[in-house]
Amino acid sequence: MTQMSRRTAILAAAGLALATLLPGQAAAQDFPSKTIRLIVPFPAGGPSDTTARAIAQGLGKVLGQAVVVENKPGAGAIVGSELVLSQPADGHTLLMASNVVATGKFLYPSMSFDPLRDFRAVAGVFRSPHQVVVAPSFQGKGIHDLIAAAKKDGGKFQYASSGTGTMPHLGAERFKQVTGIEMQPIPYRGSAPAITAVLAGEVPAYFDIEFSAQSMLKSGRLRSLGVTALQRSPQFPDVPTLDEQGIKGFELYSWFGIVAKAGTPDTVVAKLNAAINTAMEQPEFKERLEALGAQRIGGSPAVFQKMINDDAKLWSDVIRKAKIQMD
Repeated sequence: MTQMSRRTAILAAAGLALATLLPGQAAAQDFPSKTIRLIVPFPAGGPSDTTARAIAQGLGKVLGQAVVVENKPGAGAIVGSELVLSQPADGHTLLMASNVVATGKFLYPSMSFDPLRDFRAVAGVFRSPHQVVVAPSFQGKGIHDLIAAAKKDGGKFQYASSGTGTMPHLGAERFKQVTGIEMQPIPYRGSAPAITAVLAGEVPAYFDIEFSAQSMLKSGRLRSLGVTALQRSPQFPDVPTLDEQGIKGFELYSWFGIVAKAGTPDTVVAKLNAAINTAMEQPEFKERLEALGAQRIGGSPAVFQKMINDDAKLWSDVIRKAKIQMD
């Protein structure tokens, strides 16, 4: 081979290597090239929506591009999820995800997509434990008083849920499986009606998300029999955990984070992740989390993906044992 031929071959090989690397690099350099849409698959005003709007403002500042929150509720987050999956995998359309990403395929076996396969983690935002809340008139102070009441009722004991397949429902079903008691779920259309039912004496208990129940707990309108974390809540340091009360290892969290369509370039996901973590360091966002009594997740996409995968493993087993299935 002549010197010119060798030089031509080397240049061709270098060009091929650059062509392989450039698409991802170019995607990151050009991103974001237009407004980012953050899809919330639930109605406005709920925790997912509130979180999305809090993070969107800071994220837009960090990236130098507008981040617009769009509410696309319906079919247990399926409508909003399908919208994100219908868009290009370029990071410009994101989903404000919740535990449904981990539980969806097990609750809705006929859904047209697999959330665990078709989405990839970008960044976890926050999580909140639940409180087992009862009316002040409930006879008992701890979680074992609820267990005793359920056993006494011989399977007729009822609890409120914010809808079939929601975390308050799945958490109570797991509690049943761990303790061996029987309780009957009474589904309501959201947290507010479920709390109202507890206050009215329609049902004795509700496994509510802490940030949803905190105002009524602090005012004394509700009482807590225990928190579903391994450490006591900073918001309610006098409330013992279920683990402390002998329900060893019992945890229940509702979490929120941002995912993108599978196939989104690693470089774009990394840029989004860094921007989200930076946005969560801003004082206004920290104040928002503190007011909610929520725990920041943060960290790498891998940290959030592991949380999703661990949740899927846990709740798939609970759903199967409880024979919960949605249309």
